Amino acid sequence: MKSKLAIAVILWGWLLFAAWFSYDYAEYGNRVFIHIFRESFSLERVAFYILVILVPFVYTVLGYVINERLKLLGKLQELEKYKALALVDEVTNLLNRSGFSFLAEQQLKLAARNGKGLLLVYIDVDELKKINDTFGHHVGDMALIDAANVVKGNFRKSDIVARIGGDEFAVLANETSWAVSDIFAMRLKDNLVSHNESETRPFELSFSVGFSYFDPGSPCSLDELIERADTNMYEVKQREYDKDE
Repeated sequence: MKSKLAIAVILWGWLLFAAWFSYDYAEYGNRVFIHIFRESFSLERVAFYILVILVPFVYTVLGYVINERLKLLGKLQELEKYKALALVDEVTNLLNRSGFSFLAEQQLKLAARNGKGLLLVYIDVDELKKINDTFGHHVGDMALIDAANVVKGNFRKSDIVARIGGDEFAVLANETSWAVSDIFAMRLKDNLVSHNESETRPFELSFSVGFSYFDPGSPCSLDELIERADTNMYEVKQREYDKDE
């Protein structure tokens, strides 16, 4: 029994019994307990002695119940903790892919029902493998944390932000249209420039970004939405590469 409260309750019950026993012994000496049966009986006296004898056992049972209840609460809290960990990325503290899928699926159903459009933003951290290979994985984790902060700072609290892969982030922006994708991209670019100028890192953070739109009039699955955004990202990268050529 590990609960201090349960132990205290049990000890209190036995201390009460010990206190009565000590008083009875001081009063009756060797006739302790025996005097009970020699005295005239009344309902009140019988109830009193039964109560005194039962007190330590009642408190012992009560202590056991408290201990078991606290153990159960501890297990429930631990279970909730593990449930939370199962949905959260341990490096960035953003949602992981499972957490993103769970919330985003609900949001897609709600958007389809309410006729509200959604924009999925797919973000790839450029050259993360190179950062890991050059500076080590602890610096790579630093790059991911920086990326998470930049991405999170670019969107509203109501938007769903997650790290869904090694170097991949996704955002589901609520009640938006395709028209704002350029605004999001420009804001993200500006925030990246500000971050790189303000932080003294051995690397420069850069993103590749793609978008896809959830049309409530023609709904699609979350996997399709992610695949479209991923395709859009590679198309944008290819256009930029061709432009540089």
